[in-house]
Amino acid sequence: MATIIRVPCSSANIGPGFDVIGLALSMYLEVHLTVTKQESSSHSLNCRITYEGVNPESVPLVAEDNLITRTAVYVLRCHGIRAFPAETHVHVKNPIPLGRGLGSSAAAIVAGVSLANEVGNLQLSKARMLDFCLMEERHPDNVAAALYGGFVGTYLNELSPEDLDRMEIPLSEVLPEPAGGKDTGLQPPQPPKDIGHYTKFKWSSEIKCICVIPQFEVSTAKAREVLPGSYSRKDIVFNMQRLAVLTTALGQSPPDPSMIYTAMQDKIHQPYRRGLIPGLTEILQSVTPHSHPGLLGICLSGAGPTILALATSNFDSIADHLLAEFKKEGITCDWKLLELAEGGTTVERPSTGPSAQAPAQVEEALTYASSGVSIDAGNDLVKGIKALTAATRRPGADGKIGGFGGLLDLEAAGYTEPPILVGAIDGIGTKVKIAFEMGKHDTVGIDLVAMNVNDLVVQGAEPLMFLDYYACSKLSVESAVKFVEGVANGCRLSGAALVGGETAEMPGIYQQGEYDAGGCAIGAIKKGATILPDTAAMAPGDVLLGLASSGVHSNGFSLVRKIIEKKGLSFHDTAPWSANETVGGSLLTPTRIYVKPLLAATRRGLVKGMAHITGGGLLENIPRMLPDTLAAELDAKTWPVLDVFKWLKEAGRLEDAEFCRTFNTGLGMVLVVGEDKVRLATEILQEHGEQVYRIGTLTKRADEECVVQNMDVWR
Repeated sequence: MATIIRVPCSSANIGPGFDVIGLALSMYLEVHLTVTKQESSSHSLNCRITYEGVNPESVPLVAEDNLITRTAVYVLRCHGIRAFPAETHVHVKNPIPLGRGLGSSAAAIVAGVSLANEVGNLQLSKARMLDFCLMEERHPDNVAAALYGGFVGTYLNELSPEDLDRMEIPLSEVLPEPAGGKDTGLQPPQPPKDIGHYTKFKWSSEIKCICVIPQFEVSTAKAREVLPGSYSRKDIVFNMQRLAVLTTALGQSPPDPSMIYTAMQDKIHQPYRRGLIPGLTEILQSVTPHSHPGLLGICLSGAGPTILALATSNFDSIADHLLAEFKKEGITCDWKLLELAEGGTTVERPSTGPSAQAPAQVEEALTYASSGVSIDAGNDLVKGIKALTAATRRPGADGKIGGFGGLLDLEAAGYTEPPILVGAIDGIGTKVKIAFEMGKHDTVGIDLVAMNVNDLVVQGAEPLMFLDYYACSKLSVESAVKFVEGVANGCRLSGAALVGGETAEMPGIYQQGEYDAGGCAIGAIKKGATILPDTAAMAPGDVLLGLASSGVHSNGFSLVRKIIEKKGLSFHDTAPWSANETVGGSLLTPTRIYVKPLLAATRRGLVKGMAHITGGGLLENIPRMLPDTLAAELDAKTWPVLDVFKWLKEAGRLEDAEFCRTFNTGLGMVLVVGEDKVRLATEILQEHGEQVYRIGTLTKRADEECVVQNMDVWR
């Protein structure tokens, strides 16, 4: 049986995304590979090529000339393999129209690199395959979409002069372009590593792609020839603004036609191609969401001439209209309705195919990957997060990862005498389940940091370093990178360096697509400084100040999810408490990090104690900072309760006490401050952007440790 390589077509330059964003679409180039062992082959490079599909008369069937096999031989020769095994049969099935802006060349190049990986048993990671693809196809939007699948954003690295010299395939040593010339037998240099980078954007499942394909070609070379050498600042700003909106708008549910249609406008490449595609401007402007309900936006696909229309319904009507508009120009078109190809390039080998059988009495050689754990994916993750962790560097810690432990130089961090070290460890809780559902993983990374560093700072400690632990069933590099991006953002907000972490794949423990995470923060208190809470300094009459929370933070989510389920809501529904947000999007608002404002106040000696309001709410966390002789008395009228809490309380029919001991009710941090220092402490906290409320006082303790008066205002 044959090994089958399937590569999706792609659409690039979507609207304003000139060589920036690409879509993988559900039309696939297939390469069927079989190798029959024999002494020699009569075919060039030991490879027989057969073909079925579009334009068979224009597709070369000689290995030196065919783009797929020529690319494969280049990759093989970089690894010291001069030709295909004798004898290799490559059968190509290609429905992708050539030269129409649907990434036919990108699909061929990705297929060629995958072909080499199979016949040479090179075991290249997808990240390394992208490097080889970019040696021939310099447009990362097309090849990254075809290779990785989905809706992707890309960019190329700025390379050194030495690497730039290697970017062109050395034609005399490999395979000339076009075919011909002499093979010197030299091994070409390996491509630079990490030439291009990509990220996957969210894509709303309601959106389908109408591809209207005119029956003529526009080559990439011709499409680029008509572009100007420079652009006006106004046009560049126009495109940048729309690109910033479009990549988010296409992932929202339900999609917003008025936003997407406007965001797909372009001023830096489509207007200049009017001469290559008759009636282009008029055709693009002839359909709008108003004239054709269901339409979201319309643009050229890549260099054209294919028109890409994004829509949620009314597909036939939109396509028929566009075909009629082209017909006015004397142009015949086909059209196809395609969906997002999320999986990208896939390889089905005989041993893994649905009807494949292993040879008799031959057992599969087991690998770690066959058990469900991918070392390559872990390595790809490390590559993807190195820049994120480096951005968290601080004096004493460089933010580098990849070693066996994270280092911190206390003296370089400003501690010339041995400080008191403080450690905290925590997780995110079941809030991660909402991240799974929404496909949004960066904000829970911030939560992980916040839950730890907020616990450190209440003791007066400065967070210095952070380590995270991420466990899953099967590692999704893009999800994990977004998670670590959130962790890095949290570290920057708190001043801690992300010095290390651990990623674990544990098939059978976690469900597919799920993960859990934990974190550990280390901080320090300078020698001689007061370790909080300073219970000896507290006295009746001391003031309680509350700092506003950003929402539910990261506790109580088992109850939150139960209330949402009870009310019959989906996390994708509009939030009853916020008309501009979904339920899940609102609930994923990250925990507020209070480190820098609280350090500013404590270093002035203004604070006697602090309580981080997490699980247990006000009633159980405030007493943790008090001496046995004192109690806290709060007045619920003195701070606003956020709309999300009002809705949760009413929808869950929560009693006042249960509400107060489960949620933060709008206060993420509570401070004890002497009456004489309240004004200065408030001013400093407000200068750092905090909303500060005077919520109560300390009293002599009688029975209860914490009393909240006037809870009836929550009803």
